[in-house]
Amino acid sequence: MKVWRCKAIIELTYLLRRPFMDQSTYDKLLKQPAVSALGASFIRDEVLPAILGGDQLTILYWIGRQLARHNPLSEEQSITTLFAQLNFGRLVQTHAGRKQQRFELNGPAVANRLAAFPDASFDFEAGFLAQEIEIITGAATEGTVDEIHKDHVTFIIQSDPKNIVGEVAARVPSIRIQPSDSAEDSDESKPSN
Repeated sequence: MKVWRCKAIIELTYLLRRPFMDQSTYDKLLKQPAVSALGASFIRDEVLPAILGGDQLTILYWIGRQLARHNPLSEEQSITTLFAQLNFGRLVQTHAGRKQQRFELNGPAVANRLAAFPDASFDFEAGFLAQEIEIITGAATEGTVDEIHKDHVTFIIQSDPKNIVGEVAARVPSIRIQPSDSAEDSDESKPSN
C-alpha cells in the first residue's frame, strides 16, 4: 500500500508542475453551467484521505500552494472571487494587519460540505490562500486552519514583511479573474458569528 501511495504522490507532483489552467480554459469553464458539488466533495473528502493517509493535511496544504504558484493572481479581491467560482465558499477577510490576516470561509458550500463530511480538511484552501497572498505581497507567508465550525472555517495567514520572496509572480502570467455575476455573492459574504 505504501509503494502505491508514493507512486500516486509522485504522479501528483508531476502534474502540479504545470498550470492547471490558462486564461482561455478559465474563461471557457466559467461559462459552463453549474454542476453538483457531489463529485468534488466525494473526491476531496473520501478518495484523497484514503490515498494520502496520515500525510493528507500536509500534502493538501502544499498542493494548494503549488497550484497557486502556477496560477498567480494579481490582487486579493481576485482570491475571494476565485474561491467563490471554485465553489470553495465565500472568503471574507475579518482582520488585516501588517504581519497577520484572518479570513473566514463560509456559505452554503462550506456548511453543506461540513454537514456531509464532519472531518473535512481545509488545508488545501489554507495553502492556496497563503501562497496567493505571498505572491501578491512578495512577503514570505504561511497559512493555517484556525477553527472549523459547523458553517464556517477561519484561517490565520502570517506574513514576514522582512523576508521578501517576490520572484514567483514574475515567472507565470496571472489569470484575469472575471467578476462574479451573482449579486448574492456580495450580500452573503459577511462573516458569520
